[in-house]
Amino acid sequence: MSKEPGTVWKTKEKDGRRMMICQNSNPELSKYPQWGPSDGVCEEWAEVGDETVSLTCWRCATRSVRGIDNDRI
Repeated sequence: MSKEPGTVWKTKEKDGRRMMICQNSNPELSKYPQWGPSDGVCEEWAEVGDETVSLTCWRCATRSVRGIDNDRI
């Protein structure tokens, strides 16, 4: 059974590595917009594998567990 495609997040190749932008780059489509920066748009990219379909970057993930002020990260 195949899964229907969901949101397609931006990817790019850099030095032979696959990079993906954090899903908080579009808070309206993100599963976790409450973890995004206070201005609402995350611009963090991270290296991912070929089967990765979405990414929450380390900055947004840190906010989720530490309760840090969004402007400090």
